[in-house]
Amino acid sequence: MPDNLSGEHKVAIILMSLGTDLSANVLKYGFTDIEIERITSIITDLDTISGKQIDEVVKEFFEMYKARGYVLKGGIDYAQKLLEKAVGAAKAREIMERISQSLRATPFQKLRKADPKQIISFIKDENPQTIAFVLAHLKPDQAATILAELDPDLQADIAKRIATLDRASPEVVQEIERVLESKLSAVMTSEETIAGGVESLVNILNRVDRSTEKTIFEKLEQTDPTLAEEVRMRMFIFEDIVKLHDVSIQKVLREVDTRDLALAMKGANEEVNERIFKNMSKRAAAMLKEEIEYMGPVRLRDVEEAQQKIVNVIRKLEESGEIVISRGGEDALIV
Repeated sequence: MPDNLSGEHKVAIILMSLGTDLSANVLKYGFTDIEIERITSIITDLDTISGKQIDEVVKEFFEMYKARGYVLKGGIDYAQKLLEKAVGAAKAREIMERISQSLRATPFQKLRKADPKQIISFIKDENPQTIAFVLAHLKPDQAATILAELDPDLQADIAKRIATLDRASPEVVQEIERVLESKLSAVMTSEETIAGGVESLVNILNRVDRSTEKTIFEKLEQTDPTLAEEVRMRMFIFEDIVKLHDVSIQKVLREVDTRDLALAMKGANEEVNERIFKNMSKRAAAMLKEEIEYMGPVRLRDVEEAQQKIVNVIRKLEESGEIVISRGGEDALIV
């Protein structure tokens, strides 16, 4: 049965077997908006699925997961040998063919497994466009580390180039791989590779240190203020308030208008609202809940505007040093 289904159908079946809460998190962090829309549509159309069908799809997923782990640990040949012992030669060939196809779909596999410090020494002398192209194809954590180590005079230029990258032909990707990964025999698909864009830059900047981010924004605001504002708007959204320390949330609440807060929370998820109520006095929380309850239907545009006002307050407090927004790694604690 699994062989007769598309990859998206298999994903839909696995998500349905996980339950709503876990599936929601998988969709949120593992897929693009377009992919979420397609997978959700498939879930809506699927009829009852038998336990046998679920078992077959989950078994295939587990086999692919193990095979990928073997590849990362010891390469293709190592994975092939282990799989042959585990599932037999025929099944091993079938799994490895699928793994090979998925590896060919993502450029710069060797670089994506390399230490960022090695990559820095590898690409620092390349031209800014090439550096931007490579960073856009790396993991955001890797790209953030590399971007922070580059010459400050180049950082904003490279950041802008990442944001404005669109599509590259397989020939261009292969040529860059040939130069930067001479030992990698890459076999590209005939499809175009999509990388870069504003979202790619946001993911990278969300992981760099505050000093690097500030330098990049200052130069972007001089050269392309529209892009700078678009990136800034995407870097911290209202739902990210749950990532703040309780003390920081309390400082934010002292600075925002109660009406704006009620409107913003009207369209927020339960986790966000619970975190906000937790950082208020019982009396203030009760009054706010009452205001939200009696507010009635509100326009989505008004909710989004109120949420953005609060995000602007958060950014302003961060810029003044009154709160710190976690950037992961060593900056995970917020004081």
